[in-house]
Amino acid sequence: MKRKNIAVCVTGYNWEYESRIVKGISDKCAELDVNLLIFATLIQRPPLNTDRVLPESVIKGETEIFNLINYDIIDGIIMLGDSIIEERVIFDVADKAAKKNIPVVNVSDPTHTLFRNVVLSDKTAMEFVVRHLVEEHGVTKINFIGGFPGNLQTEERLAAYKKVLEEHNIPIEESRIAYGKFWKEASECTKQFIDSGDIPEAIVCANDTMAIFCMDYLQDKGYRIPEDIIVTGFDGTGDCEVYKPSLTSVRPGYETAGHRAVEILSGIWDGKETEVVSEVGSELIPMQSCGCVPKEEKHTYDFFSERYGAETDALEFRTYIHDMNTDFAAVKNPAELFANANSSAKFFKLKKLFICICSNIHKESVELDKEDIISSFKGISDTMVNMFSYGSDVPVGKAFPTAELVPEDILNGEKSVVFAFSPLYFKDNFLGYLAYEPSGFNGYGKHFETWLMTLSNNTGSFYMNKKLELVVEQLENLYVRDPLTGLYNRRGMSKYAIELLENAKKADSCVTVVCSDIDNLKPINDLYGHEAGDNAIVQTARAIDKAMPAAAVSVRTGGDEFCSVLRSCSDEEIKGIIERIEQALEEYNSSSGLSYKIGCSCGFYRMKAAEVESIEKIAAFADEEMYKVKIRKKAMRKM
Repeated sequence: MKRKNIAVCVTGYNWEYESRIVKGISDKCAELDVNLLIFATLIQRPPLNTDRVLPESVIKGETEIFNLINYDIIDGIIMLGDSIIEERVIFDVADKAAKKNIPVVNVSDPTHTLFRNVVLSDKTAMEFVVRHLVEEHGVTKINFIGGFPGNLQTEERLAAYKKVLEEHNIPIEESRIAYGKFWKEASECTKQFIDSGDIPEAIVCANDTMAIFCMDYLQDKGYRIPEDIIVTGFDGTGDCEVYKPSLTSVRPGYETAGHRAVEILSGIWDGKETEVVSEVGSELIPMQSCGCVPKEEKHTYDFFSERYGAETDALEFRTYIHDMNTDFAAVKNPAELFANANSSAKFFKLKKLFICICSNIHKESVELDKEDIISSFKGISDTMVNMFSYGSDVPVGKAFPTAELVPEDILNGEKSVVFAFSPLYFKDNFLGYLAYEPSGFNGYGKHFETWLMTLSNNTGSFYMNKKLELVVEQLENLYVRDPLTGLYNRRGMSKYAIELLENAKKADSCVTVVCSDIDNLKPINDLYGHEAGDNAIVQTARAIDKAMPAAAVSVRTGGDEFCSVLRSCSDEEIKGIIERIEQALEEYNSSSGLSYKIGCSCGFYRMKAAEVESIEKIAAFADEEMYKVKIRKKAMRKM
C-alpha cells in the first residue's frame, strides 16, 4: 500500500505551543508510518499587546511557502489556524484541498471552523488551577489577571475562574479582577492588588508571562512565594521550570491534540465517521509557586553550569552570525554565499538540509531581460535549483520540478520521514526555501528565526547585486554599443580601443587597424529600401565580428563604415581575416535568395604601438588603404 502523506501548515513552530502540537503530530505519523511535510513560516503574528503591524512584503514572503504544497501528493492537511499570520491562507489552503477531496483538520483555532476541528478546552484548564487552589491549598481570596477584556481566551478563563468560586460559595469581587494584556502590564495589576490593602492569598494569571511579571513584582517588594502569596500561570511553557520558584501552570493537551488530528485523518481514510469538532482537555502541572513542590536550594555548580552553557550557545551563535555577515562582503558566487550553511545544519542538529532557489531568481544572476527589471512580486517558480546540500550527495546546481519539493526522493524510503519547508524572501521577491529534516521538536527558538532572516537578507542582497551588475552592464552596452549591429560605437571605440592600445604599448607590440566599407550601399537603399540597407549593414557587421579575433575591438564608425583594432597581427593574418569576411558575405549572398548582393572593401595599417599618437590617426591610414581597395574594385568592374 502506498504510504500516506500529511501536510502541516503552521506559523512559528519554533515556539512552544506550536512545536508541542507538531511533535504530537510527528509521533503519531511515525506510529502509523505516514510521511509528514511541515510548511512553516517562522515570524509569528504580532502579539495582541502591541501595535506592531507586519509589512506587506513580509506577509507575502512568509505566506508564499504555503503555495509550495503539492496537493497531488497530499492525503491530508493539518492546519494550526490560530498561528497563521494571514487569515486568507487558511481559506485558500482549505479551498484547494476541498477541490482535491483532501480532508483538512484545524487544530487549536476557535475562530475558524473547517472540515474537521480539534479544539483545546481552556475552560476546563483554568478550572483545574482554581479548583486545585481552593481544594488542595484551602485559599479563598483568589485574584485573577486576564489578558484583554473581550478577548476570547481571557473571557473563557475568567468564566472558569468565576465558575469554581461559585461552586465553592466564594464571593466574586470585581476588585480582584484585572487585565495585564498578556504582558508586563501584569506588574501594574499586581501593584493594584497590593496597594488595595486587601492582600490576596493567591493570584491566578491567564498566561505564564503575566505570572512571571507578577512574581517579579511580589518578590521585589519582599513577598515570599508561595508562603505569602501563591501565583499560578497558564500554558505550561518552558519558562515555568526555569523561573525560581518554578511556576505552577496548566498546559493544554498540545501533543494529545496533535495525536487526535492524525487519528481523525486516519479514520477518514478508513471510511469511519468522525466528529466535526473534537475537544482535548488540559493537565495541571504543580510546581513550587503553589507549594506542591518543595523549594530546593540550587547548587552553585548547577547554576554556573546552566548559565555558562546557555551563554556559550548564545556566544557561538552570535559569532556565527557575525562571521556570516562579515564573509558576505567578499561573496562572489552562490557556492561562497551558502558555504557557512554547513555549520548552521550542525548547530541546529538538522539531519538534512537543502537550500532551494527559484530558477528565475538564479537565472537573473546570469542573464536579464526587460521583464526581469520591471516585474513586481515574484512567487514560487515551476523549477527550483539546489544550491546547497547537507546530509545528502545531491549536487549543487541540480534543477528539479518544484512539485517534487526536494531534489531527491524522500517520500518512498523504507521508513516514513518528517521534512520541513521554510521561506527565503527579500523585499518583493520570493527567493526559494529551506527544506530540512529536523532531529526533534523542542523548538529551535529565536536563533533559527534569526539565522533564517539573515540568510534571506544575504541571499536577497547577493542576487539583487548580481541583477544590478547586469543592469549596469546593459546600460553600459546601450552607451557604448551600436543598437543596430551590436558592435561598439565611437564611445566604445574611445574606451576599449584606447585600452587595447595602452596594453600594446606596455607589451611593446604592434597595433593593426582594419577599416571596412560596404560596397554599393546607396543603390541597395534606393532600389530595395532602407530595411534592405539595414540588413546589409547587419550582415557585414556579423561577418566582421565573426572573422576578428576575440580580443579585437570592432566599431561601427559611420553609416556603412567599420573599424577594427587588433594587436600583433602579421600581414598574412590580416589578409586571412579579410578573406574570411569576404567569404562569409559570399556565403550569405548565395543562400539569402535576395535580389541584391552584399560586399565590402577592407584596408589595414599596422605600426608599433609606441609610435601611435592616437587611434584616429592610425585609423586614417587604414582608411586610405581601404579606399585604394575600393578604387581597384571599381576599375576592375569597368574592365
